[in-house]
Amino acid sequence: MIRQEPKLHFLYENVNLDSFFKPEPVCQELDFSAFEDVHAKSVFRIDKNADLEISLRRDGPPEHTWLARGLMKIVLWNENFEIDGSYPAIFCNEKPFHMIDLMSRKALRSEVGDDIFNVEISIKFDKWEGLKVMKLFQFDHRYLDSNLNLNVQGQDFYVRSKTLFKEIPAFREYLEQNFEPGTKKYELNELQGEKSVAAFNTMLQVAFRCTFITNIHEVGELLSLAFRFDYPTLKQKCEYYLINEPETNWMEKLVFADLYNLLLLKHHVFSHTIGLAQVYKNLHLNRLLETSTLRSILSKVTELKKLKKYEDAPSTGWNPLCLSEITENRWGRMKRNPLCANAPEPDVTATFERFESTFMPKHFGVELITPEFSFVESTMSLFSYKVQLGPDHRLLFKIDWNDVRTGNFVWSVGASVFIRLQYLGSEKWEYSERIRFDNDHPTIFFDGIHIQKVFPGGVEHLLDGLGKNSTLPKVEIMIVVESIKGLELIPAENSLEAIEEMDDEWILQPSRNHPIVCCGKYLYVDKEVLRSKSRVFTKIFEQTYEPITIPMSFEKFESFSLLLDILHGEDVFFNYQNVFHIIELSRAFETEEVLLRGVDWLIEEPGMEKLEKLEAADKYSIPELQRHMTESIVDVDELYAMFKNPNRFSRRMLQILIERLMNLPIPASDEDREFE
Repeated sequence: MIRQEPKLHFLYENVNLDSFFKPEPVCQELDFSAFEDVHAKSVFRIDKNADLEISLRRDGPPEHTWLARGLMKIVLWNENFEIDGSYPAIFCNEKPFHMIDLMSRKALRSEVGDDIFNVEISIKFDKWEGLKVMKLFQFDHRYLDSNLNLNVQGQDFYVRSKTLFKEIPAFREYLEQNFEPGTKKYELNELQGEKSVAAFNTMLQVAFRCTFITNIHEVGELLSLAFRFDYPTLKQKCEYYLINEPETNWMEKLVFADLYNLLLLKHHVFSHTIGLAQVYKNLHLNRLLETSTLRSILSKVTELKKLKKYEDAPSTGWNPLCLSEITENRWGRMKRNPLCANAPEPDVTATFERFESTFMPKHFGVELITPEFSFVESTMSLFSYKVQLGPDHRLLFKIDWNDVRTGNFVWSVGASVFIRLQYLGSEKWEYSERIRFDNDHPTIFFDGIHIQKVFPGGVEHLLDGLGKNSTLPKVEIMIVVESIKGLELIPAENSLEAIEEMDDEWILQPSRNHPIVCCGKYLYVDKEVLRSKSRVFTKIFEQTYEPITIPMSFEKFESFSLLLDILHGEDVFFNYQNVFHIIELSRAFETEEVLLRGVDWLIEEPGMEKLEKLEAADKYSIPELQRHMTESIVDVDELYAMFKNPNRFSRRMLQILIERLMNLPIPASDEDREFE
């Protein structure tokens, strides 16, 4: 264990007096230098005067008191000259910064001229209270009691197992479950992040009662380790760090809080919100937040508008960071959102798509386990399919939803996926699951069986992978689309030869003498009329047996009967009891004329307010109604009036309202309105 000397050191190299002035001050931050849980930041400015600001930031409970006193030495130097000066420096929790006015720009130029120079700042502390001197443990050195060898990305860590397992009991369970007894070197292959080595070292430092050292680029992986190994001490230190950390903005802190369940951080963010402009910034990242947080945002913006707080948070002097730079990008790989396993077989009216293909073995190595490599791929009308090789040498089935329209900001597609693989002649593997594609997850991956089961010739060389069996493996993927929200499917062009042109007189005089069975009851229809109005009915009536059965739930029977009446030219009046089911059935049977009639009736009907119609559009999956209602909200005050009770809204409704909030201007103060 190495105890660090309590001092700070900053260096600004190659300072040019003519070009040094910038709108933002030049900052340098030293992570946890000198003391435990303390960050030091230096801001050096040269405007009319040259001045220096040194600040210490304590990451911990806000009620803690502390003090640090020392001697600051500043040196300006190059090959031709050297100017130095010493100043006493005192920092405490009430005044954690120290500012020094060095000299005027004119005096500095008379000293250095046009030369480029360096500025070196050092502080040596001689007294401190409420702080601990930083200490580090050298895990790359094998001590006498180091009986456990851990390896992360080729980096060895030698630790005392008794101390580690006492502090992190879940780590012992992890090793016992994933490694054989008697293993001499534990290679933690799951830790493959860019910052995994540094984060793992930090976790061990905390476990051995040494200094917690992190930065904004590493804290995401540290929190992942805290959750993976159930280590609340590490999670708490990361949470205190994020509370005091100045680089991340309002929304980024909320994403961290939801991603890792940091309740104290979330409370801190909402309680220190300045104004509406601060909330509006990066509001497009709302899809990464939990539903309860979205409700809190609507409540907060309503409160800020009522208090007439419209301003933004003051600048911290740091360039803004994006989430992909400060986390391990946990949302980078699209993962499926399962509804339930063992999906049921579809009925004859469902929209479905089938992909099937054989594929050849190929020569490949680890370098070809990439998103670009595939055994077979195809793009069809609804989905794109790709059979790949995963990093664990298992087959990876990738499915993309094709019909992504940026104009419809919140959408989802519920579907059942059936995957069947036949290999080595008679061997079969099957999997089925109900899933949901949406605007956050347009791509979904499914893990298959190990590649060596499909091609037993080996992993590294599969040209002879079939062995004695020359039958190529065949993959079949069938997707049944059950519900679509926020998107309109464009009907495929009519290519069915069964549809024939009919004269208008025949259509206008239907003869309903063909029985069909629905919910155990007989309904009489004119097959030719229904064929002319719906491709789905054309497909249904291709069946040879009589009477044809239409699968339908009992609650939709009356609406289905009314839909048939409309298709046969009879007068039917819409009401709130039948219109939603008629719209749903007209979409399922692809009768666009009836669909538009139902939507127009809902738009013109005065019995429901805008918000009620918007909720109905979400509940019954009517994107046409949703689009019209959202576009009709053009007044900011009208939108804010809808936020009064956010707890009534579903997640999708919250996203719809927040997206509309982003498309309208920020409310202005009375003074701004008078100025305009």
